[in-house]
Amino acid sequence: MTCPEHLLLEVESGIIICEEQEQIAAPMRHPPGGKNAVMQMNMGEGKSSVIAPIDALDLANGKQLVRMIVAKPQSKQMLQMLISKLGGLLNRRIYHMPFSRSLKLDETAASTVLDMLSECMSNGGILLVQPEHILSFRLMALECSISGKDDIGCGLMLAHDFFDWNSRDIVDESDENFSVHFELIYTMGMQRSIELSPDRWLLLQQILEIVGSLAPAIADELPMSLDYHPSISGSFARLRILRSDAYAMLSQRLAKCICEKGLKGFHISRQPVEIRNAAYAYITKTDLSEEEVKLVEGSLFWTKTTIPPLLLIRGMIAGGILGFALGQKRWRVNYGLAVRSPPTKVAVPYRAKDQPSPRSEFSHPDVVITLTSLCYYYGGLSDEDLFTTVGHLLESDQSDIEYQAWIRDAYALPAAFTQLQGINLKDRLQCIAKVFPAFRFAKSAIDYFLSHIIFPKEMKEFPFKLSTSGWEVGKQKRLPVTGFSGTNDASCLLPIYIDQLDLPEQRQTTALVLEHLLQPKNSVVSLRPASRDASDAQHFLNMVLSLEPPVQVILDVGAQILELNNFELAKTWLSMHDSTKEAAVFVDNFDELCAVDRDDRVELLQTSPFLNRLDSCLIFLDEAHTRGIDLRLPVHYRAAVSLGADLTKDRLVQACMRMRKLGKGQSVVFCIPQEIQVKILQRVSKTQGMDINVADVILWSISETWKAARRSMPLWTVQGERFIRHENLWAEVAKNGRTSLSRRQAEKFLEDEAQSLDNRYRPRQKQSQMSSLATSTVPGLQRIFDRCQQFGNLEFNSSSLQEEQERELSPEIEQERQVQRAPPAQPVLNSLHQDVRLFAMTGMVATDSKAYMPAFEALYDCSAAGDFSLSQLTADRKLFVTTDFVRTINSSGDGSYVSDAFQRPVQWLLTSRTKDSDMMDNVIIISPYEANQLYNDMRMSLTGTLHIYKPRCNSGYQCLDRLDFHTVCAQGMSPVISRALAVQIGLFAGQLYLSSYEDYQAICNFLGLCADALTKEMSDQGWRVAADGFILSDGQGRAGGGCGVKESPVNFLKIFITKVRRNGDGIAKTHMGGLLEDKLFTVSEIEK
Repeated sequence: MTCPEHLLLEVESGIIICEEQEQIAAPMRHPPGGKNAVMQMNMGEGKSSVIAPIDALDLANGKQLVRMIVAKPQSKQMLQMLISKLGGLLNRRIYHMPFSRSLKLDETAASTVLDMLSECMSNGGILLVQPEHILSFRLMALECSISGKDDIGCGLMLAHDFFDWNSRDIVDESDENFSVHFELIYTMGMQRSIELSPDRWLLLQQILEIVGSLAPAIADELPMSLDYHPSISGSFARLRILRSDAYAMLSQRLAKCICEKGLKGFHISRQPVEIRNAAYAYITKTDLSEEEVKLVEGSLFWTKTTIPPLLLIRGMIAGGILGFALGQKRWRVNYGLAVRSPPTKVAVPYRAKDQPSPRSEFSHPDVVITLTSLCYYYGGLSDEDLFTTVGHLLESDQSDIEYQAWIRDAYALPAAFTQLQGINLKDRLQCIAKVFPAFRFAKSAIDYFLSHIIFPKEMKEFPFKLSTSGWEVGKQKRLPVTGFSGTNDASCLLPIYIDQLDLPEQRQTTALVLEHLLQPKNSVVSLRPASRDASDAQHFLNMVLSLEPPVQVILDVGAQILELNNFELAKTWLSMHDSTKEAAVFVDNFDELCAVDRDDRVELLQTSPFLNRLDSCLIFLDEAHTRGIDLRLPVHYRAAVSLGADLTKDRLVQACMRMRKLGKGQSVVFCIPQEIQVKILQRVSKTQGMDINVADVILWSISETWKAARRSMPLWTVQGERFIRHENLWAEVAKNGRTSLSRRQAEKFLEDEAQSLDNRYRPRQKQSQMSSLATSTVPGLQRIFDRCQQFGNLEFNSSSLQEEQERELSPEIEQERQVQRAPPAQPVLNSLHQDVRLFAMTGMVATDSKAYMPAFEALYDCSAAGDFSLSQLTADRKLFVTTDFVRTINSSGDGSYVSDAFQRPVQWLLTSRTKDSDMMDNVIIISPYEANQLYNDMRMSLTGTLHIYKPRCNSGYQCLDRLDFHTVCAQGMSPVISRALAVQIGLFAGQLYLSSYEDYQAICNFLGLCADALTKEMSDQGWRVAADGFILSDGQGRAGGGCGVKESPVNFLKIFITKVRRNGDGIAKTHMGGLLEDKLFTVSEIEK
């Protein structure tokens, strides 16, 4: 006997390894030519339960490390399978390596990993591992090398070299594990707020507001193209774009509305009609001519203030983000909220209905903002969310104005609570019972919660990243990688180093599965829309119970049951069913098969009395578990299979083949919702009202498979190019099977993570991705190009939209990524420089002193500075800040440091007065430490004064910029500050409210803004004013009106005040918010 251990496995498992299984197992052990290969085998014929164990058994011979690679949903069942098959008489040990960035490794732990791998190989064990563990292991080695942990990095590289040289991989469900929808990211560098925050989410919320108002009319005109579910007054209705004609109509009307009325933060309505027409084309057309671009980018409307919102709107409409979020993603199926660690309150990718990916995030910030908004619009705010939101509102300076917006959207709010003062948060029962139900779905309340509580904290970005993908798992090594799956539909998306091996004996596999589905016993039923008083889940169950022959299994691969979780669905179905069934089987939140009986007792199926009595059970499998789950169901069982959007043949067939005796007694009935009926009829060229048969369903699923492959190809290409580039970098540092990695070499793997709006959305004439591939001489890139050619013209812009990324914390098809918060920073030790003391005592400013610097120049390392020359704001050199005030932490020195999160608030000022005058001459902003050191000495200073200061950020508070609130000096009278100098202090400190019209004029003069409306007389004199109010040329041809500022500072100040001083909070309803949005104030508006 060539494999005596097979006999032991057969005896212990009570099985006989059949000839067909051995035909697959043999080439998996020894693939032709020793190349990486993936094979297809019919579902239900023992891929995971027989072939994988016997191949692992034979290959684990003490000379190579066998890695069994499985996805997370199947990992527990595979573990149980391997233990039961190999852990008894065969005495093979199953090892694990659950590796992630959250592990805190030292040098000893890194070497222990290598010792464990060596032990596993020499003992003939099997290493059960998930793809993300392998990818994280490699990225951890790079991160350690970059961060200076050379000893740990060296230990991990030794282990990685061990993998490359000794590992022999078996990949279960290879189409899933090599999927382009998975990419692992390590974010690197200092975390910072995204560009254009908070206006970024405020603009998107306004766009969604307009979408909500346009949707009803479009749904009436195109009922089959837009799925629209009206909701209570003041809420955002659930809608989904089904066909492209609805999106075309929506984008046209949305763009027209924006160009006619403008948005808060994007004032275009006062622009000439020519500018508005040019902007309409700019934001609606993906491909623009040079002339169309020039009409916008060459106009006076193209300023630093208007560019970011204009590009954002272009991205939402022409860039397809709105269509992607409303058309390609389904709430609670493809995205939703998640309770997980690390915690997050934004939308994350879902693996299936109600199955959030453990660490995944959408990588595109505007997709995150849009999908998060939709999550809360559809799901509402929880009681805790509302307690937080109302608490924040009560402390806001704009509470009454904001609350009136809430009132307009509130549903059935009791009259006693129409004033904010009527809400008592300490009376929790009253709030929960009477107040919160009215605001739970109110769009204004949700927008406030998101823009003040969630987005300022969550919408951060990192400058760099390390990334890897499924290409890493399928790379060429000394030993081959082999895998198998039930279908070969995804063969075109396999890495180029893996071949689809179609054995002659298995070529009929696909046809055999389709033959089973085309049996006369299988049928189709149309699912009519649910009535207004019934939920979709209740409606679906009523339909299932009415079917004849009866249905005992529901396979919700189309994710049509959203209202109930798996346990609730199983319990409800069992209660509605007759008494012939004693229990219902479902998969719980921990991926465990469970059974619930009629007394609502729940236990694991493996240990329940129903394990061998499945004929007395109903079976419900949700979308995530319609593959990889193996149940021996009675031969007469019939399954209801739901269909849903983007359902590929692979997923459909995988679901149907949970019925292992399909075609041999078992049968299925396809339940088709109206949305899918329309698509099927269109695909098979049938008219409305004609019957749909099983063949039509299969043909439609095949077309969806091709569409999915085409959508995935751009991201597959991007991943392939990156992998080949990385492999070349690895080859440079490898010698004789050993990898030696220096910090400089490791940094070559870093990629830009943060992208500007300009890079994302601005139209450019550039070489296409396909053109660069076609001209490449690298063999791997040539093979990628050849495969792309099979799909014709591909849209490579979609790769960034489709990305989900698994970001380890320390382009959208889909990537996954685990996230790192801002790393702990070391504070700088405080000190008081002698030059500061000299100024305090004598009022003398030391020339070229390193103790202080012009105030605005100290902001050079904050995100707002950009390419704006800060020296323009320091022409009079009267306002300074000390070095001790500026330096708060020791920066990393790697070029990624951004000071936004470490800027001190302005609290203490030192002033000097001019000789023989009470007027202040110079002002130095100092740190609390310096103020404490100088406080007592200031009582003896004749020329210097110490002042306490706080910017006016609440309209209900008095202004302290006259610097007479609390002063410390030898003289009794406080010096007087000029309004020109006072407004400079206010601007630097982030003051939001002005005390007089004189201050408004002083700010405009200092910044070079036009304080009054441009008259015809002024125009005739040569005055030209930009869209943001900056004076491009006055009557004497001077930019900024002669103030010394040569370019508009509006964008700089807007970012500085909102992002740095206000930590992402909006300022739109304040004086400074209006001024920076080109609002012209009157005396009464400021001094009321």
